[in-house]
Amino acid sequence: MGPIVGVKEFTGMLRRRGPLMAFVAAVGIYLAMAHAMSLPRAYEAVTVIQIQPTLLSGAPAATVQAEPDTANRLRLIEQRLMARDNVLDMIRRYDLFDDAPELSDDERIAQFRQDARIDFVPAVGGVPGAEREISAMMITVRTARPDDAANLANDMADQIMSGNQAGQARRLNELIATLEVDEQQATAAVDDVEAQLSAFRSLNPDRLPENLDSLTAERSRLQDQRSALLLTLQSLERERLALEVGTPGDTPPASLSQQLRNLEVDLAQARRTLPAEHPEVLRLTRQIEMLRDGTEQALPQSLSRQVELIREQEATLSAERARIDRRLPEIEAAIAAMPDIALELADYQRRINALDLPRAALAERLAAAQLEQRLASGNYGERMVVLERATIPEHPLSSGRRRVAVLGAAMAVAMALAAGFALELARPVLRTPAQVRKALGVEPIAVAPYRPTPRAQVMARVQDVTALGILAFGAMAVIILILQGAG
Repeated sequence: MGPIVGVKEFTGMLRRRGPLMAFVAAVGIYLAMAHAMSLPRAYEAVTVIQIQPTLLSGAPAATVQAEPDTANRLRLIEQRLMARDNVLDMIRRYDLFDDAPELSDDERIAQFRQDARIDFVPAVGGVPGAEREISAMMITVRTARPDDAANLANDMADQIMSGNQAGQARRLNELIATLEVDEQQATAAVDDVEAQLSAFRSLNPDRLPENLDSLTAERSRLQDQRSALLLTLQSLERERLALEVGTPGDTPPASLSQQLRNLEVDLAQARRTLPAEHPEVLRLTRQIEMLRDGTEQALPQSLSRQVELIREQEATLSAERARIDRRLPEIEAAIAAMPDIALELADYQRRINALDLPRAALAERLAAAQLEQRLASGNYGERMVVLERATIPEHPLSSGRRRVAVLGAAMAVAMALAAGFALELARPVLRTPAQVRKALGVEPIAVAPYRPTPRAQVMARVQDVTALGILAFGAMAVIILILQGAG
């Protein structure tokens, strides 16, 4: 038999092998439809959740980098939702897979995760190279019962929203607690160094660098005072010596006995009018003792009083000069120690600055987290809104059955054609001049048309009717099968 090279030859093959090819095609299509109708029906429901960012999304929330972003948080919620225990709980609550009791828990969990999926819709824009933020979530659930699909999709959406709210609140509480502890520790460290600095400054009040100008001015002032004191002391000393020695032309002093009598009379009069502890009584007593001891020159009372006043001034000025003499070395030592003190102060300040920078960063993050918590508690933070709740689907999904039916029918037709070609190959007959030329390479001398006998014509008609009958019977069987499956 030569190859089928034309429509006429192909039509002839269909008529000759019609009953067998029709039988193979009808049986194959029926079996494919039976298998497709035996597949369980699936109903699909979809719930859409929109993620709305915080109303104050300008800066505060963006500064909190320690917590996970929305995408990571939602993926964690998805993982908890699809965890083994939670999946088994949903399977038990909705009586899923009751029609397949032979399935184990692992098989049911695998089938559930295949039938229920969560798709994340990325947000428009974003930073190039960074992970895209999520703007919406689509929860798709496929079950054998329509109400189970809708209820399960809505249930999963509620679990996601409640889990997100609880997770966000828990995350903020933990973050704020951690930041508060860290900030307290950082503040305590800074306060400790500041206390050390304050103690160091209190121990070295004169050696602080900021006191250099005042110490320099004080040193100059004290040096000038010391010079003036020396001059004043010298003048007082000359005046006292002049009073004690006396000058030419003065009245000669009275005798020692006369001075003692005068002082004793004055003392007796003073004791009658003044108390015993009065300065005048004490002065007269001391002067009498000095005259008796021979340490005081016999001076008149007026001169003795002047000498005593001068000596008191000299004692006061000497004490002032001693104080100045003690203070000046202290000032010099303080000025000399200022460079070392400045280095110590700079070291303390560097330590404070090194501790204050992380404390300021912690304070900023804590303020941002507290603001985000207030926004979330006031329903102004990041929210999840259900844009579309799942409704009970009216019609089952037919894509699976249709795909199986179409593929099965195509395979049945291919098998029928393959059976017809196989029969043609089993009886190779050259029926046309073209087949002769192609097979033998020679031109036929004469061509006589085939004249079928009446019996051959009847057999051909019987084959055609048989093939059509088989196809009709197969079509009716398929239709009945479809109607039964639809009912």
